[in-house]
Amino acid sequence: MARLAREAKPEETTWYAVTVRADPAELTGPDRPAALALLAERHELRITPAPGGRGSEIAVRDAGGDTREEVRAIKQVLETGEALVVEGQPEGHRTLLGRAGGPAFRQLTRRGPR
Repeated sequence: MARLAREAKPEETTWYAVTVRADPAELTGPDRPAALALLAERHELRITPAPGGRGSEIAVRDAGGDTREEVRAIKQVLETGEALVVEGQPEGHRTLLGRAGGPAFRQLTRRGPR
């Protein structure tokens, strides 16, 4: 008996969209920001006027990876001139009391409110 080939599921794609306070004309063409041009080289990109005259809507089709973070970073760069980066927070030096209290605190927080 011959096996029937399974139909391939259409690939689900996700679009990430942000609204930025910029005219769509500033974000298209050869004079667009370098970060936006780089994103357009790697992903499908749509730039449309935002509803209510609030600037532009930038929509990027996700192709896996860190697309969402890239879009957020571009929004920050376009609006503030820089992208904020959160790095690991240093823990510092713990005292003897702090080291002893750590496991007890974790045990209490696991139980939740009573």
